[in-house]
This record gives sequence, C-alpha cells and structure tokens, in this order.
Amino acid sequence: MKKRILQCLSLILCAAMLAIPAAAAETADEEAPARLGPAAYWGTVTWMDEDTFLLDSGKEDGLGDAVVVHVGDAPYLDAVTGNTLNLETLEDGDAVYAWVGPAMALSLPPQSTASLIVGNIPADYAVPQYYEITSSTVTEESAVLHVAGSNDTITVPASAKLTPYLTKNIVTLADLRPGARILVWSDSKGTPEKVLVFAYGYRGYISVAEDGVVSVNGQSTTQKAKTTADGDTLLPIRAVAEALGMSVRWDAKQGAVVSYGDDMVKPAPLTTETLMTAMPGGAIAAVNSDGTTEEVYGTCVKEAGVTYVSRSALAQALDLYLAD
Repeated sequence: MKKRILQCLSLILCAAMLAIPAAAAETADEEAPARLGPAAYWGTVTWMDEDTFLLDSGKEDGLGDAVVVHVGDAPYLDAVTGNTLNLETLEDGDAVYAWVGPAMALSLPPQSTASLIVGNIPADYAVPQYYEITSSTVTEESAVLHVAGSNDTITVPASAKLTPYLTKNIVTLADLRPGARILVWSDSKGTPEKVLVFAYGYRGYISVAEDGVVSVNGQSTTQKAKTTADGDTLLPIRAVAEALGMSVRWDAKQGAVVSYGDDMVKPAPLTTETLMTAMPGGAIAAVNSDGTTEEVYGTCVKEAGVTYVSRSALAQALDLYLAD
C-alpha cells in the first residue's frame, strides 16, 4: 500500500510540473465560474482505512488524476438506478465516480471529503452528473439552472422524472432552487430526463440584485442592502428574518435577537428559541439549539433604526444559501 501511494505522489508531482504552463494558458482565455462546486473524479478504488480510499484514474499526463477521498456521510449510489448501495460492497479495484470538495487539502495527492459516490457503472455508460444549483428560473415548462463550477446552464424540462432521495415527498421543478443538490441523467442529446433531488440543506436562500434589492426565497423585501466602503454587502436583518417567518426583537445587551417564528418547524430537543444575535459595532453570534453560541465574523451597524449585518454572517448564522 505504501509503495503504491509513493508511486502516485511521484507521478502527480511530475505531472504538476509539466502541466502548470498549459493550465495557465487555458485559464487566461477562459472565464472562471462564479462559484466553485463539487469536483468530479473517477477511477479505481484502493482502500486506505475504513473511511478513506485512494481514487486513481491511472493516467500519468495531467493534474487531478488521483485524490484521497474521505467518505464521511456521502451517499453511495447505483449509476443506473440511483438506488443506495452498501459501501461495504465497494472493493479495491472497483471503478467509481466521486464528487468531492470544493475545499481540498493542499497535499499530494490532494485530499477532500466526498459529497457523493456513484458505482456499478456499466461499460460505455453516460454517468449521471451531480450539481449544486446557484440560481434558477422556473416556469411551467422548465427549470433553467445555473450550477456551481460551470458557466453553462442546464434546462430541466417538465417532462423529466423528478425523484426525492430517501423520502416519499413529492418534488417538482419548484424544488430545483438555489442551494439544492441534484443528480441528473441525460439522454443522448444532453437533455435531462431523470433528476434525483437531495434533501434541502438550508432554511432558505437569499440574493441581492445589482440595484440592492434583497430577495428571500425568490421574493423581494421592502428594504435594500447597503455596501460598505471596503465592499462588504450588508443586509437588513429584520426584513430578511421576517420574510423567513422568524421573529426579531431588540435587546439592550445583545442587540438584534432573531428567534424561531410560531409557525416554524423546530428541532427537538430545543433549549432556546434564539437563532442569532447581532450588536451594532459588536459581536454577531449564531445560537445552537442546545443554547451554545458561536461567534460569526462580520459587520453589524444600525442606521435610521435599521440593523444591518454582513451578508455572509447572516447566511451563516441563519443557515441560508447565498444565491447568485
């Protein structure tokens, strides 16, 4: 095992030295995607421990040919049916696709945690593709999607079969919203014909238009965003929170306090109903269901009676997706 890994290290280091000039030339002419997404790797598996395997394509002529994959809670699915497979049946030498990252450890080979693994791949089979949706335009006829890691759009027609992952919920084109992750099977012309929709991992999504209009779950709010001198985008905390069904009050010691609304689904057990606090000129904190707090980096200001918080801090504290 050690010998194989050392061989991979040597091969990838050599490939990196040869490929850097070519990669630089390519990126000079190509516009980088607005947001990085999960990176797809394929190859054969060599287990390193019960939760980690080396995925090696066997190529020796470029970067990205091998990666150390930490499985974690990643689903392992059949490439044809999308059904869940038992990870214990994945053996050394089996071929899989794995989507990892986008965060990766700067090592050789690089290391990352898997989002999805697809196996049982027939020869010459068009493997389904895994995407994170960054923005969507949905009509009765289709959903036009922008996805992380690409400047292209994906158009899912109303005729496509949409299936939820591990639930019996009914999913529609409206569920193809920013922040959703999907696995897409396409026909020979590249038109999506089957889409597996994974459970939504956020309380909602927010976006800011060029004119400063703030939208929550696709609906515009009444107050606009502010931009600081250093380019930080600040959002009106009350307008965003109330659009999500949350309640907001002012506390002299904590500043703006955001809590669960009466109609929101709450986790159990729940020690406190507070979700976040933000003091102008002071600390911003996310509050966990057990009452513990985590400081969130960002700016909080109050102007004309309105409390604003950095967009990234508000998204982190309230578990929201930042849509394009």
